[in-house]
Amino acid sequence: MTTLNRTHKCNGRSNCFTCSLRSTMVCADVSLEDLLAFHTPIDDLVFEKDATIYNMTDRASAVYCIRHGVVKLVRYDVSGNQRIVRFLKKNDVLGLDSVFSEEQHHTAIALTEAHLCRIPIVHFRQFIAEHPALQLRLFEKSQEALRDADNWLSELVSNTVPAKVRLARLLLRLRIGESDRAHRLSIVDFGAILGIAPETVSRLLNELMDSEILMKAGRGPNGRNYRVDIPALTLVSQDANRARQTRKTY
Repeated sequence: MTTLNRTHKCNGRSNCFTCSLRSTMVCADVSLEDLLAFHTPIDDLVFEKDATIYNMTDRASAVYCIRHGVVKLVRYDVSGNQRIVRFLKKNDVLGLDSVFSEEQHHTAIALTEAHLCRIPIVHFRQFIAEHPALQLRLFEKSQEALRDADNWLSELVSNTVPAKVRLARLLLRLRIGESDRAHRLSIVDFGAILGIAPETVSRLLNELMDSEILMKAGRGPNGRNYRVDIPALTLVSQDANRARQTRKTY
């Protein structure tokens, strides 16, 4: 293990052959024989919470497969104010929108501890050119990213949707797999995603906790968590008025 700086470390080379997530990753349709030649330059990195993975306008030098954790994509306005435009979780590919450009289009910051496989862009581009199956997989990933961006705007950012409904939708997006747990972000990050004041976020979270829809669950292997009543939160995400009558179902 090599420590690169105080915010992340390198655990050596990634082992694609023993990776339990290989069937869901971007190279899933590539044979093990082809991966053997490609696999050598892939680094296994661990980023601490709040570590910057790359900055907007940095030279696009790599893409990252997320094996664990949550990463936020950030843009800054002319005043330096942060706006979170999307977040990525396990199985997503970070930096995919910069594969065929010269620079990164966002700043990427770890919302939780993040385990990433770093693939140098020059090797990734070569691999794309040589493997049609990977080209199709990338097209599918790009389509998913476009749909996610559209949903992000309509479900989370639109001011025509009540803030409580948007917060509920965000918490559902932060769900960890099929469990009753969701990643617990900071009040500031919730506000930056939804475009509302931290005070409003705090009040809405307290309302959900008072209704026993949400419960702080401490720190687990995925960082700070909420325990969530998924059916009740789903109702809130559909209709803010129903939140007042909703009680826990677990």
